[in-house]
Order: sequence, then C-alpha cells, then structure tokens
Amino acid sequence: MIRLAWRNVWRNRRRSLINVASMGFGLAAIMFGQSLLRSLQVQLIEKSTGSITGHLQVQDDKADLVKMPDRFIVDPRPAAAALENDPRVRASGGRIHLTGLVSTPATSVGALICAVDPEKEKIITDMHAYMTQGDYLGKTAKGLVLGESLAKRLDLRMGEKAVIMAQAADGSMGAEAFRLVGLYRTGSESFDNQIVYVPLAAFQELLARPGQVNNYVAKLKDIEQADEVQKDVAAALKGLPLRVLSWKQIDHEILGVKAFQDAILFIVLCVVFAIVALGILNTQLMSLFERVREFGVLMAIGARPRWVMRLLLVESALLGAVGTLFGLCVGAVLIAHFGRAGLSLPVGEALSYFLPFPSVIYMRPNWTAHATACLAVFATTVLAALPPALRAGRLKPAEALRHV
Repeated sequence: MIRLAWRNVWRNRRRSLINVASMGFGLAAIMFGQSLLRSLQVQLIEKSTGSITGHLQVQDDKADLVKMPDRFIVDPRPAAAALENDPRVRASGGRIHLTGLVSTPATSVGALICAVDPEKEKIITDMHAYMTQGDYLGKTAKGLVLGESLAKRLDLRMGEKAVIMAQAADGSMGAEAFRLVGLYRTGSESFDNQIVYVPLAAFQELLARPGQVNNYVAKLKDIEQADEVQKDVAAALKGLPLRVLSWKQIDHEILGVKAFQDAILFIVLCVVFAIVALGILNTQLMSLFERVREFGVLMAIGARPRWVMRLLLVESALLGAVGTLFGLCVGAVLIAHFGRAGLSLPVGEALSYFLPFPSVIYMRPNWTAHATACLAVFATTVLAALPPALRAGRLKPAEALRHV
C-alpha cells in the first residue's frame, strides 16, 4: 500500500510539489517565528537581568517596592553567606539603589545612585562593557561613572568633581564630592541620563550606613535554576526579616510581554495550520474527483471501502511527511544563518528608553516548539484528508464506474 500510495502522490507531480512547497514554507515560517520570538524574549531577559536586576535579590521583607527597595538590610552577612555558599551562584554582592542629586557648578540633576562593589558588579552585570572613556570605578575610592548624555547636561569632564547628595540614616542630607573616572553609552535614555555609579563603601559612608545595603543581588550560572535557588536561599534565611526574589518577581512586566507575544504567535500558528489544512483538503478532493472511476474499478474487483480510505490517508501522510521534512530543513537553515549573522530589527530603538537593547537579534533554535510544530503540521495534513477519505469509502462501485 505504501508503494502504491507513493506512486499515486507523484502521478500529478506539479500539484504534489505545490502542496509540499506550501507545507514546507509554512512550517519554515512557523519555525522562524518561534525562533525569532524565543530569541527576542531570551535577549530581553538577559539584558534586563544583566543590566541592573540580576537573577536573584535579597531584600528587607518590609520594603514596599521590589524594583527600588526603600528599606535597608542592616546585617547583610547571612544573605551573603547563603548566596556565596551555593554552588549554583556565579557571583553575588551588596548594592544600594537610591535617588539623589548630582551637582556641579553648572547645574544639578536628579539621578538614581547605584552604589556597587566594582569587581563583583563586573560579573553580575555588563555595564562595564558600555564604557567609552576611563574605567568602571576601578580602585578609585570616590570615583564616579555616568552616561555621556548626563555628563554633557552637567557640563562635567573627566577628572572633574561632582557633589552627590542623598538622605542619610539620620534624615539629614549627606553630601560628598566624587571625581568623574568613567563615561558610558548604552543607547538607553533611562540609563544614560538618569543612572550614576559610585563605590559602595564610599556611598555607605555618605549615608552613615556602614555595612548596610538595600538589596543583595546574585547572578546564577544558569538562569533556568532561578526558582529553585530562590526556594533554597529563602529556606536558608528563614526566620530573618528578609525576602528572596527571583527576576520573574522583580521584572514581572517581562513575563506579561512574553505571555502577550506567545498569544500572538499562537494565533498566527492557527492561521498557518488552517491554510495548510485547506490546501491538503483541496488537493485530496481534486484527487478524489479525478479518480472516482479508478476507485470504482478497485471496489469492483474486491477492494473494500476501508482499504480505499486507508490508501488516501497513507497518500496524505506521505505528502505530509515530505512537506514536513522539507520545511524542517528550510527552517533549520534559516535559523542557523541568522543565528550566526544576526537579524537587524528596530527593537533596540523601541526599547531604548527602558534599557540597553541591541538592534540585532541572534536567532537560536527552540527545538521543543519546533518539534511540536512539525507534529502539528503532519497531523493537520492527515486530518485534512479524512473528509475525502470518508467520501471515497461511501462510493458505490456501479455509480463510480459511470462517473465521467
């Protein structure tokens, strides 16, 4: 039956090739869309966690805002020990994120002060990779790093000093002069115009909060383990006035964007599957009408209706297998090419206000989703052949032989 079905498929070579092409290019388009969306989401998560959030944070459990905790961890040593002793954690360090005022003789600008441990922060985030001048704090005790745009607004040049003011522990306004040691440019308006970096120890001294931080951040070796590590660290810190949050709880907007994109992709996939199904249905119906006399002869010499139905279903399955294999090859080649060369899209411009994001997407395969798409296309092909097969099974030999 398989040999006979294979010959029948290629009796009308042009029609079969058109169907194989439509299935193949449809599947390739599905794979391309899955890969593009997955790559975009992965890069969005990597940039968000790699720019400021980190994979895991420990905060005071009474802090109101997860993105900008307003309460300090008086003793961060338990959090540091829990994270540093976990083999799944690549690096961790304390930070202070606090709004303040940056002043120069020319003007004053409100900014987000990020006080960090320079050496640890180079592993936790990738902000040091955006440096255009100078050094990312380095060993300077009271160094200052800010965006080129903000430096221009402040009329501040390399080596010059700016005064940073922020509310100290006793409620008074602490102030300290910091020397500009580095400039960065990310392309993000929020970062380049609103965020400055200073050494953690110097900022703790300014705030009169020795050893205190308002978040302790960690970068994991594998971001997929974030939920698991969060539970284990939370168990280790049980009983302390601390909470452990993964990037999903801090950057929950990204999960919302991801869910929306997945829903759009699902709708597109349904449309593609419908087009493939209609194409196969049309092909099989045309084949049925052209071969009514042939089926009448087969039934007249003893072929049972079930055998004729199985023949049509096998033909459709073979057509689907060839189309699926063709689409898989085309899709894999496209994904591999754009995985190396990258695909230039204006995504960076769309997201530039919120965070640094590249305009080139390096596509990566999502084999679980691709396998599902292949199975769905194949199943759609077979199911679309059911109506013609059922109709062929109901043919009466005498009437079929008179069909013109």
